[in-house]
Amino acid sequence: MYRFIWKIKLSDNVTDDEFIKHWHDSSAILQEFPGARGTLIHKARDEDRTYFLVAQWESQEARDKMQAEINAGETERAQRWQKFPKNETFGEHQARFAGEEIGSVLPE
Repeated sequence: MYRFIWKIKLSDNVTDDEFIKHWHDSSAILQEFPGARGTLIHKARDEDRTYFLVAQWESQEARDKMQAEINAGETERAQRWQKFPKNETFGEHQARFAGEEIGSVLPE
């Protein structure tokens, strides 16, 4: 599993509900791409109006193919996704992590 994690602190002119709807609606389109494995949103515990966003992909290759398709802008799903404002338009935005899962321990 490949994960890409961002942190965003919302600007004063953006409500939490507006951003969460944006995240949900734009993430739904991303799930149409091959290799998509879901997105998650987490509210930061000690920082008001701050969220961590996690995009999960089958592999880095799958995520890279999605990005190439979006950049080309030729498919209907890429064009729908491009209509959404970028996350950074909602506030201070930082990519925090991108990498492959190499192991896990789960309850039995």
